[in-house]
Order: sequence, then C-alpha cells, then structure tokens
Amino acid sequence: MKRMVYLNELDVISTLIASGILIGDVYSISPSSNAVAVQAESPEQLDKLIDFDNFDIFAKEPSYFLQPLNLNAFSYSTKPICVDAVDVTSISTSSIVQIGGVDHVHSRSRIKHIRRLEEEPL
Repeated sequence: MKRMVYLNELDVISTLIASGILIGDVYSISPSSNAVAVQAESPEQLDKLIDFDNFDIFAKEPSYFLQPLNLNAFSYSTKPICVDAVDVTSISTSSIVQIGGVDHVHSRSRIKHIRRLEEEPL
C-alpha cells in the first residue's frame, strides 16, 4: 500500500507515552508501554518500589491474541486519501491515530498502580 494522503488540517493537543500520529499507509506498527504509577502521601523510599522487575505484570506474556479476520472480499483503492480536518484532544499509552491503512497492529500497555496512603485515625 502506497497511497498519497492529502490532509488539510490536523489539530492535536497532546500525544503521550508510546503513542503516535501516522499519516499514510504502513505495513505494521507495535506501540508498547510499561509504566508504574505511584500515588503517595509520604514519598520516602518510593524509589525502591519503582522497578519493573518487582512486578510480575511486566514479565508475563499476554494470555491470548485476537485471531486475524478472514474477509471474503477486499477492496483496495489506489486513489489518494483526502481528509479535511481532524481534531484530537489526546492520544496516550500505546495508542495510534492514523489516516491511512495498516496491515498489522500489536499494541500493548501495562500499568501498575500503587497507592501508599497514610492511615487515618479512627
């Protein structure tokens, strides 16, 4: 797939954490992100917690993958893609905004949330 893309206007406010904006056709894309999110009232010794090796979630393989779709008919046009305007507020954590076609997408995001709150008196 190699089509021309004519884009009049693209307005994106923010793109974060292994995300992207693609204009045109691509064969394959694999955005991936690992994150540890910590919320703490008392930040002492948090640097010892924030290590990917401390959490099994970052070492495990996904439990399953979606099977490819089998289409009876496929229509491919060599005509260019024409887009007037796209407004995006935010793209985050292994997400893609694409104007065009893609054959293979493998997105993965793993986030470990930790909340360390001080005990409240009874």
